[in-house]
Amino acid sequence: MEGLRERKKRQTRDAIAAAALQLFKARGFDDVTVAEIAAAADVSEKTVFNYFPTKEELVFWNAEDKLELRADAIRHRVPGVPLSRIFASETMAFLDALEDAPLDDLVAIPMLVRSSPQLRDRLLLAWERETATLVAAVTDDEDDLVAEVVVRALVWTHRLVFRTALRRILQGEDRVEVAQDLRLQAQRAYSRLDHGLARYDG
Repeated sequence: MEGLRERKKRQTRDAIAAAALQLFKARGFDDVTVAEIAAAADVSEKTVFNYFPTKEELVFWNAEDKLELRADAIRHRVPGVPLSRIFASETMAFLDALEDAPLDDLVAIPMLVRSSPQLRDRLLLAWERETATLVAAVTDDEDDLVAEVVVRALVWTHRLVFRTALRRILQGEDRVEVAQDLRLQAQRAYSRLDHGLARYDG
Protein backbone atom coordinates (compact mmCIF):
# COMPACT_ATOMS: atom_id res chain seq x y z
CA MET A 1 0.00 0.00 0.00
CA GLU A 2 1.26 3.47 -0.89
CA GLY A 3 1.54 5.75 2.14
CA LEU A 4 0.61 9.42 2.22
CA ARG A 5 4.22 10.57 1.99
CA GLU A 6 4.96 8.30 -0.97
CA ARG A 7 1.78 9.41 -2.73
CA LYS A 8 2.66 13.09 -2.31
CA LYS A 9 6.17 12.47 -3.61
CA ARG A 10 4.81 10.64 -6.63
CA GLN A 11 2.29 13.43 -7.29
CA THR A 12 5.04 16.04 -7.11
CA ARG A 13 7.24 14.04 -9.45
CA ASP A 14 4.38 13.56 -11.91
CA ALA A 15 3.48 17.25 -11.80
CA ILE A 16 7.06 18.32 -12.52
CA ALA A 17 7.35 15.86 -15.41
CA ALA A 18 4.01 16.96 -16.87
CA ALA A 19 4.95 20.64 -16.67
CA ALA A 20 8.30 19.93 -18.32
CA LEU A 21 6.74 17.95 -21.14
CA GLN A 22 4.29 20.74 -21.95
CA LEU A 23 7.12 23.26 -22.15
CA PHE A 24 9.30 20.90 -24.19
CA LYS A 25 6.49 20.27 -26.67
CA ALA A 26 5.84 24.00 -27.06
CA ARG A 27 9.44 25.19 -27.40
CA GLY A 28 11.75 22.19 -27.74
CA PHE A 29 14.00 20.53 -25.19
CA ASP A 30 17.05 22.75 -25.65
CA ASP A 31 15.18 26.06 -25.27
CA VAL A 32 13.55 25.35 -21.91
CA THR A 33 15.39 25.98 -18.63
CA VAL A 34 15.02 24.12 -15.37
CA ALA A 35 14.01 27.42 -13.76
CA GLU A 36 11.08 27.69 -16.17
CA ILE A 37 10.05 24.12 -15.43
CA ALA A 38 10.15 24.79 -11.69
CA ALA A 39 7.99 27.88 -12.12
CA ALA A 40 5.47 26.02 -14.25
CA ALA A 41 5.24 23.21 -11.67
CA ASP A 42 5.15 25.71 -8.77
CA VAL A 43 8.19 24.22 -7.05
CA SER A 44 11.78 25.33 -6.50
CA GLU A 45 14.65 24.46 -8.82
CA LYS A 46 16.14 22.44 -5.95
CA THR A 47 12.97 20.36 -5.81
CA VAL A 48 13.19 19.67 -9.53
CA PHE A 49 16.77 18.43 -9.16
CA ASN A 50 15.83 16.36 -6.12
CA TYR A 51 13.48 14.33 -8.32
CA PHE A 52 15.36 14.64 -11.62
CA PRO A 53 19.16 14.98 -11.27
CA THR A 54 19.51 15.90 -14.95
CA LYS A 55 17.28 17.73 -17.38
CA GLU A 56 17.28 14.73 -19.71
CA GLU A 57 15.61 12.59 -17.06
CA LEU A 58 12.55 14.82 -17.29
CA VAL A 59 11.94 13.36 -20.74
CA PHE A 60 12.61 9.73 -19.79
CA TRP A 61 11.18 10.04 -16.29
CA ASN A 62 9.17 6.81 -16.23
CA ALA A 63 11.53 4.64 -18.31
CA GLU A 64 13.19 3.10 -15.25
CA ASP A 65 9.85 2.02 -13.78
CA LYS A 66 8.82 0.41 -17.06
CA LEU A 67 12.17 -1.37 -17.35
CA GLU A 68 11.86 -2.83 -13.86
CA LEU A 69 8.35 -4.06 -14.59
CA ARG A 70 9.59 -5.82 -17.72
CA ALA A 71 12.54 -7.35 -15.89
CA ASP A 72 10.22 -8.60 -13.13
CA ALA A 73 7.89 -10.09 -15.73
CA ILE A 74 10.84 -12.01 -17.19
CA ARG A 75 12.05 -13.26 -13.81
CA HIS A 76 8.62 -14.38 -12.62
CA ARG A 77 7.14 -15.79 -15.81
CA VAL A 78 5.69 -19.28 -15.63
CA PRO A 79 8.27 -21.95 -16.57
CA GLY A 80 7.87 -22.94 -20.20
CA VAL A 81 6.36 -19.61 -21.27
CA PRO A 82 8.39 -18.28 -24.21
CA LEU A 83 10.59 -15.32 -23.36
CA SER A 84 9.23 -13.61 -26.44
CA ARG A 85 5.76 -13.54 -24.85
CA ILE A 86 6.85 -10.71 -22.54
CA PHE A 87 7.93 -8.56 -25.46
CA ALA A 88 5.07 -9.56 -27.73
CA SER A 89 2.54 -8.57 -25.06
CA GLU A 90 4.11 -5.14 -24.83
CA THR A 91 4.11 -4.79 -28.60
CA MET A 92 0.45 -5.74 -28.88
CA ALA A 93 -0.49 -3.34 -26.08
CA PHE A 94 1.27 -0.54 -27.97
CA LEU A 95 -0.57 -1.42 -31.19
CA ASP A 96 -3.89 -1.43 -29.32
CA ALA A 97 -3.15 2.07 -28.05
CA LEU A 98 -2.07 3.10 -31.53
CA GLU A 99 -5.61 2.77 -32.80
CA ASP A 100 -7.26 5.31 -30.53
CA ALA A 101 -4.76 7.07 -28.23
CA PRO A 102 -4.21 10.80 -28.91
CA LEU A 103 -1.56 11.06 -31.60
CA ASP A 104 0.22 13.82 -29.68
CA ASP A 105 0.75 11.46 -26.75
CA LEU A 106 2.33 8.86 -29.03
CA VAL A 107 4.73 11.12 -30.91
CA ALA A 108 5.66 13.74 -28.30
CA ILE A 109 8.71 12.00 -26.84
CA PRO A 110 10.04 10.58 -30.15
CA MET A 111 9.83 14.04 -31.73
CA LEU A 112 11.68 15.62 -28.82
CA VAL A 113 14.43 13.02 -29.00
CA ARG A 114 14.75 13.43 -32.74
CA SER A 115 15.29 17.17 -32.39
CA SER A 116 17.92 17.09 -29.63
CA PRO A 117 21.45 15.62 -29.83
CA GLN A 118 21.53 15.54 -26.01
CA LEU A 119 18.43 13.40 -25.85
CA ARG A 120 19.63 11.09 -28.61
CA ASP A 121 22.86 10.46 -26.69
CA ARG A 122 20.88 9.88 -23.49
CA LEU A 123 18.62 7.43 -25.30
CA LEU A 124 21.57 5.38 -26.53
CA LEU A 125 22.83 5.07 -22.97
CA ALA A 126 19.35 4.08 -21.81
CA TRP A 127 19.20 1.34 -24.46
CA GLU A 128 22.45 -0.15 -23.19
CA ARG A 129 21.21 -0.07 -19.61
CA GLU A 130 17.98 -1.70 -20.76
CA THR A 131 19.92 -4.54 -22.39
CA ALA A 132 22.09 -5.10 -19.30
CA THR A 133 19.06 -5.15 -16.99
CA LEU A 134 17.07 -7.57 -19.13
CA VAL A 135 20.01 -9.90 -19.74
CA ALA A 136 20.51 -10.05 -15.97
CA ALA A 137 16.84 -11.00 -15.64
CA VAL A 138 17.34 -13.86 -18.12
CA THR A 139 20.60 -15.33 -16.82
CA ASP A 140 23.05 -15.03 -13.93
CA ASP A 141 25.97 -15.58 -16.31
CA GLU A 142 27.24 -12.13 -17.29
CA ASP A 143 29.37 -13.74 -20.03
CA ASP A 144 26.40 -15.44 -21.71
CA LEU A 145 26.70 -13.93 -25.17
CA VAL A 146 23.74 -15.88 -26.53
CA ALA A 147 21.46 -14.43 -23.85
CA GLU A 148 22.49 -10.92 -24.85
CA VAL A 149 21.87 -11.66 -28.53
CA VAL A 150 18.43 -13.03 -27.65
CA VAL A 151 17.49 -10.00 -25.57
CA ARG A 152 18.71 -7.55 -28.18
CA ALA A 153 16.73 -9.33 -30.90
CA LEU A 154 13.53 -9.19 -28.85
CA VAL A 155 14.02 -5.59 -27.77
CA TRP A 156 14.65 -4.50 -31.33
CA THR A 157 11.62 -6.35 -32.62
CA HIS A 158 9.43 -4.20 -30.38
CA ARG A 159 11.45 -1.07 -31.15
CA LEU A 160 11.13 -1.57 -34.92
CA VAL A 161 7.37 -2.05 -34.65
CA PHE A 162 7.19 1.20 -32.67
CA ARG A 163 9.33 3.12 -35.17
CA THR A 164 7.52 1.75 -38.20
CA ALA A 165 4.11 2.52 -36.73
CA LEU A 166 4.94 6.15 -35.99
CA ARG A 167 6.59 6.66 -39.37
CA ARG A 168 3.60 5.31 -41.26
CA ILE A 169 1.08 7.29 -39.23
CA LEU A 170 3.02 10.52 -39.65
CA GLN A 171 3.03 9.83 -43.38
CA GLY A 172 -0.76 9.85 -43.29
CA GLU A 173 -1.70 6.16 -43.20
CA ASP A 174 -4.82 5.07 -41.36
CA ARG A 175 -4.01 4.14 -37.77
CA VAL A 176 -6.29 1.12 -37.60
CA GLU A 177 -4.88 -0.32 -40.82
CA VAL A 178 -1.30 0.26 -39.66
CA ALA A 179 -2.00 -1.45 -36.34
CA GLN A 180 -3.66 -4.43 -38.02
CA ASP A 181 -0.79 -4.90 -40.47
CA LEU A 182 1.89 -4.58 -37.80
CA ARG A 183 0.12 -7.05 -35.51
CA LEU A 184 0.50 -9.70 -38.21
CA GLN A 185 4.10 -8.77 -38.94
CA ALA A 186 5.02 -8.69 -35.26
CA GLN A 187 3.42 -12.08 -34.66
CA ARG A 188 5.43 -13.56 -37.53
CA ALA A 189 8.65 -11.97 -36.25
CA TYR A 190 8.18 -13.20 -32.69
CA SER A 191 7.17 -16.64 -33.94
CA ARG A 192 10.37 -16.96 -35.95
CA LEU A 193 12.46 -15.85 -33.00
CA ASP A 194 10.77 -18.43 -30.78
CA HIS A 195 12.36 -21.28 -32.73
CA GLY A 196 15.81 -20.25 -31.62
CA LEU A 197 15.08 -19.21 -28.04
CA ALA A 198 13.93 -22.43 -26.42
CA ARG A 199 16.82 -22.52 -23.97
CA TYR A 200 15.66 -19.21 -22.46
CA ASP A 201 11.96 -20.04 -22.07
CA GLY A 202 12.15 -20.77 -18.38
